[in-house]
Amino acid sequence: MKKISALVMIAFFAITSISCSSDDSSGGGAATDGFTWTDSSGSTVQTVDNPYANGAFNSIFAVRSAATIYEINLTSLAVGTYALGGASANALYYNSTGTLGTSFSPTSGSVVITANANNKLSGTFTATGTGGGVTTVSGSFTNIVINP
Repeated sequence: MKKISALVMIAFFAITSISCSSDDSSGGGAATDGFTWTDSSGSTVQTVDNPYANGAFNSIFAVRSAATIYEINLTSLAVGTYALGGASANALYYNSTGTLGTSFSPTSGSVVITANANNKLSGTFTATGTGGGVTTVSGSFTNIVINP
């Protein structure tokens, strides 16, 4: 009887250790690859279908249905914090409506690049400003491809 109990316990531990995984792909706190944001017009987290960075021009683009939603131009794509607004050489353009002339333009804010490795870029951004009925934007980009 002791041999059967021991075998049952070994089998139980083997099955439970195989079925458990340390990979949390359910999104329980893990960042999702892509580009997400919210703006002052609503609390819904929005996404795009084609985010990418351009390494030659130090720019980040978030594109949905062939229309650029975000264009972020920086002095570098190196890990660091980049100021937005004022006399800064960095710029963020957000077009929430798809109509020319209604783009959000920041008066202050920052872009923080947290990782640039293996042709992938990650970071966050936040800005206050005006245009298109929006006063604030914030979001993140995770493992977006850097094109040369």
